[in-house]
Amino acid sequence: MSSAKGQPGLVRAALFALCPVCGASGVFGGVFAGPAVFVPRCRGCATDFQAHEASGRLLYPVILPLVILLVLAALRLDDALRPPLWVHVVIWPPVIAFVIIGALRLVKLAWLMRCLKRASL
Repeated sequence: MSSAKGQPGLVRAALFALCPVCGASGVFGGVFAGPAVFVPRCRGCATDFQAHEASGRLLYPVILPLVILLVLAALRLDDALRPPLWVHVVIWPPVIAFVIIGALRLVKLAWLMRCLKRASL
């Protein structure tokens, strides 16, 4: 998906919480009010994000394969290195949080960009 002038791309918008319409990032995080929850409206262009919030069953096909891959990675690490249990307790919570939140941000912004593009046609 190519971005128009002044509009951020999907990955850049997800990383920096930029508005996909105007590229604005608010003082408190831009598009996201929480780790992966949209603010009601853009502070720059007043685009309604809540109307296009992707949630529930729409996100299962994204989260479920990631969880399976993370469990398999933990099992593979345990099989290969046999680290003590505390190593798993220290390593996996931040890895899981980073991967899941990052995937949710990407998918939700992709869905938002798709909905906004359709609405503008």
